[in-house]
Formats: sequence, C-alpha cells, structure tokens
Amino acid sequence: MVNAGAELHWEPGALPITITHKQKPFASCYITSPKIAWFDYAADELQGHCFLKALLKIFSHLANSIGMSDNAIVGNFPISTNVWRTADDTALFQTCQSFKHQHLSSFIFVRNLLMYKHQQLILDLKKIGFVALPARVVYEFDLRMGMKVKPSHLTRDLSALKKSKLKVSSMDLIDDLQAERLQSLYELIYIKKHSVYNANYTPAFFKDMINTKWMSCLNLINEEGEIVAFALLHQIGDTLTVPALGYFESETKPGIYRLLFASIYQYTLEHQLLLNYSSGAGDFKRKRGAQSRLEYTAVKAPASFLNWKSRLLGWIGQQTEHLTHDDLIRLGA
Repeated sequence: MVNAGAELHWEPGALPITITHKQKPFASCYITSPKIAWFDYAADELQGHCFLKALLKIFSHLANSIGMSDNAIVGNFPISTNVWRTADDTALFQTCQSFKHQHLSSFIFVRNLLMYKHQQLILDLKKIGFVALPARVVYEFDLRMGMKVKPSHLTRDLSALKKSKLKVSSMDLIDDLQAERLQSLYELIYIKKHSVYNANYTPAFFKDMINTKWMSCLNLINEEGEIVAFALLHQIGDTLTVPALGYFESETKPGIYRLLFASIYQYTLEHQLLLNYSSGAGDFKRKRGAQSRLEYTAVKAPASFLNWKSRLLGWIGQQTEHLTHDDLIRLGA
C-alpha cells in the first residue's frame, strides 16, 4: 500500500497490528489512520455541507496536534473491513491490554466493531480505558438463509446482468499483466473517482492476495476477453467482504457497477453468506435491501498531564453515544 505510512507487525498465530509514527512519512490512508477516517475522509465525502467540512478539517489539525498520528491499530489487516470470529474477541482484548502497558505514548485503536457482534468486547475494552466512537455506516446483506425479499432495483440489476454479454468468471491465479489490470481498474474508481485517502494498493497486492488464496477474484469479462470489472472477495467463516473492486464504465455501456454488484450478490446467495459490503454508496445499497449498521472504533488515549487526553475522549464519547446510523445517513453515509 503506497500511502500506508505504517508498519505491519504480524507474528505467526498473533493478531496483526499496524503502527504509525509521528515522523514522516505520514499515513495518508484511512485504513492506517483513524484520524483520516474520522476527519479528512469524512470531509471529502460530505456534499453541500461547507461549514461541516471546514469544521472537520479543523478537527483534523487538532487531532494531529494531540498526537493522534502516533498510533497502533490492533487486529488491523490493511483492508477496509476486518472480520473476526467470536474466538478472536479474547485475543483482541488481551492484545489491547498488554499493548497499552508497552506503548504508553501511543493512541491505541480497534476498528470495525459492530454492537450486535462485539458488544461484550466493547464493554471489556471500556473497562480498561477505551472509548467506543461512531466511525461509519456499513451495509450488510444476510443471505445465509437464502433470499426472502428481492427489491425492484436488485431485480433489474440481476436481469440486466443476465441479458448482458458479459461473462462472470473467477480467478485463483494471476500473472503480472492481470495484476496490473486489476490495479488500474481499482485506482480508476477508488483513488481517481472517490478519494486519495483510500488504500493505494500496488499490483503486487492483488497478485499476492489471489495467488496465495487469501482472497478470490470475481470478474466480468467482455466479448474480447478483457476484464472490465472485478471484485476481490475475502471470506471469514460465513461472512464475506469485498476489500477492493474496480471497473471501467464507458459512455456506450453505462451501469457496469450495477452488474458487478449483481454478480457479487449472486455469489453471496449461492454460497449462503453474510455480505458485509462496507461503507459508501448508501442509497444504492439500501435500495437493494441492505441492512445499515453503525460501526464503531474503540480508542485508548496515551498518558498525558492530568490525564487530559483520556478526559477529552471520554467527553467526546458522551457527546456521540446517542448517534445512530440514521443520523449519519442523513449526512450522506
């Protein structure tokens, strides 16, 4: 990841930990910097909220000034959504407990916490000084028991995919040229279209993830045999995530994202999985039957004079504890 600005500490049998430092290069990706996720990326996403965008930028500078760019994120693979099995909760808690004694000067975070899945872990983390703060709205499609209701938008997408001349295929081994193709399609959407604060992956990332079987790759192939859209699929237990996707949408063939989503949905349905489809494009996902969830990030402040950093976090936690996913959706989540 070109813009990680972080070290990945990952011992065999242990949880991964990303660590950023005050020294340059600074992290410029929301995956390795909660400060960027909360303020810089959020400011990028806001549409028509000039005052709020300016306020978020001010908060970003303040967060830097109190040392939030010097942090460790426990259980953090360099992907948008980390999924843990229930057995991992104990390891997460124990790692946080020991880490806070070893790194007194760093903020410590745990990303991707959902109240309905991690309520006990959140409560345990609060007991050792963590504060759970709202991070983003994510969207889930629970197809573990099949499909109960098919929204009209989804029906049209599935029908359009079936009528298209695109072939849905999967790859479990790719070469350098294919890796470069995936990277270019990803960059076209995530970096150039959306935000420079997204993970800027290299072709090596795609090649390593697929060829080591860590992830699989779902493709849409045109009549010339060219990949025009793809989605990386990462399955943990019965939960599926999509750490990266990309597509090329021409003026003559609009709507390729709808077709790509239809192929992801079909895969999820066929394998009876829970699809955590991350954040963003909320209106699109809700119209296709997604359940919105408020995701939290737990944070522990480092030691400070009169414990003021922990007191500040506690105050922020009190101010945001009543926020709901609907509140964030009204702001465009």
